[in-house]
Amino acid sequence: MSKIYILLFDIYGVGGTVRTIVNTANFLAKQGYDVEIVSVFRYQKDMFFPLNPNVKVSVLNSRLKSAVKNRNLAIRLLDRSNSIFIHPDDEAYKFFSLVTDIKLIKWIKSIRNSVIITTRPSFNILAAKYAHPSNILIGQEHLNFSIYPDKLKKAILKYYPKLDYLLTLTDKDTIRYKQLFNNKNVQVRKIPNSLPPLKKVKSSLNEKIIISAGRLVPQKGYDLLIQAFTLIKDKHPDWIIKIFGKGRDKSFLEELIHETETYNNIFILPPTPNIEEEFARSSIFALSSRYEGFGMVLVEAMAVGLPIVSFDCPEGPGEIITNNEDGFLVEEGNIEEFANKLDILMSNQELRIKMGNAALKNVERFSIEVIGKLWLQLLDDIGIKR
Repeated sequence: MSKIYILLFDIYGVGGTVRTIVNTANFLAKQGYDVEIVSVFRYQKDMFFPLNPNVKVSVLNSRLKSAVKNRNLAIRLLDRSNSIFIHPDDEAYKFFSLVTDIKLIKWIKSIRNSVIITTRPSFNILAAKYAHPSNILIGQEHLNFSIYPDKLKKAILKYYPKLDYLLTLTDKDTIRYKQLFNNKNVQVRKIPNSLPPLKKVKSSLNEKIIISAGRLVPQKGYDLLIQAFTLIKDKHPDWIIKIFGKGRDKSFLEELIHETETYNNIFILPPTPNIEEEFARSSIFALSSRYEGFGMVLVEAMAVGLPIVSFDCPEGPGEIITNNEDGFLVEEGNIEEFANKLDILMSNQELRIKMGNAALKNVERFSIEVIGKLWLQLLDDIGIKR
């Protein structure tokens, strides 16, 4: 057994999950493992994050115009039919169809004597149900159990015990799953997201720029960030906020910016592969999420020495940020307090420098050198050959 497959939604996409999967695949390939990424979808021509050329990529259902245009009528009809295998409470359910069902199940059933790493609940469940017993199944959780709808929780409780390993990102989720699967065969291990090897850049913390980055969806709470800044904009008229991301909430957020008359201060910009450089040109990172599985972007911002203001949302930020040391953890949903903490950092460069230096030190525990050892230990325990 030597082949490692990683199944995910779209390796050509953006976001923390894609970034950390690329980091992991690159690390394992560098260590000599045979790694293949299997991407269910492909919506973009080019990859957003650089991938080691030794990592093979397969796509099950390309959504590029050239691929869709050449499909026959039967495939087109199947592609318009709702999935019956993806759990209906999966947040990406609407993207799946009978076409993806057929290709997913066919691929899962075809694999033998390999390690299959799946990266969302629906994929974890499908692997548990349909994978050949000669495989080692590793399910990854990139969100936390508490935020899932009840029907999805029931499916998780039913099928996850058929996995060999379940990997979690936080202590809280690790404890929770160990309690749920006590006396079951599945082994629960915590392997947090890791930083990729970074350029040695550091923010001067001189610029009057607050930065945030992520998908423009309700989960990320950018409406809360806009409302918070509105409370302090008159005190800091020369400060701006840059939000890097794309998603269905863009029009809503632009309307909110107009309504709050913050259009001279808050700017929504497209995702950039050079986000590290944008962090280095900023002085504060703001995370306004309603919930997070981990908060990969927090780790990346801390790695260039940015102090953080974040809601203490479930589940990741509280295990990444040391409150009052490398940033501020704000009561979940408390917009006034979020604005207050931004104001404190905006008004005090000395404090920004102190917290930024602490962030640089504290974030080292998420380096690929540290997290990579956890992956190597797992694969050694399984008996995977390089």
